[in-house]
Amino acid sequence: MTPSSEAFLLDTNVFIEPKNTWYPFDVVPGYWDFLRMELGSKRVRSIVPVYEELQGHKDELSEWAKELGRNRFEDCVENTAVLERYLAVAAYVRSLEGNDQRQKRRSAIEGFLHEGVADPWLVAHASVYGETVVTHEVSRALRPTKVSLLDVCDHFEVRHIEVVPFLKKMSAAFELRRTA
Repeated sequence: MTPSSEAFLLDTNVFIEPKNTWYPFDVVPGYWDFLRMELGSKRVRSIVPVYEELQGHKDELSEWAKELGRNRFEDCVENTAVLERYLAVAAYVRSLEGNDQRQKRRSAIEGFLHEGVADPWLVAHASVYGETVVTHEVSRALRPTKVSLLDVCDHFEVRHIEVVPFLKKMSAAFELRRTA
């Protein structure tokens, strides 16, 4: 896939962290306008499990996502190819359990695979469709208390990228405007 046609799949924290930190709705509305414009296009996608995680917060962001519409998030759970890959992701994550330093505690595995968690679905969808996962998550390879989205992506050879490099690849730019 050439960079000009690279497709991106957005993790839940691409919405939550910017809203809570550097891109609040009232300070950087351009970020949210960009997502509103691009989400659901051939290049920028997300999935229904991400939408559902956003709805669980009952805040300004959940209202924004609701206004955007659930239909802008791909329903991957009913997709046979994605479901098959999800089962492979789940099997791999379950295989991480053990006592050695690089292995994970059962609670970490259950947390990653818990119903309503988007991460395994993101890996499965991106693996099937050759997408790059956009996330703020960091590797937790040496922490037995967390299964990292990035580490599972790496195992399935799924590319991942942080938000700012993603915005650069999309040629996004946000201009200053004064509100008062």
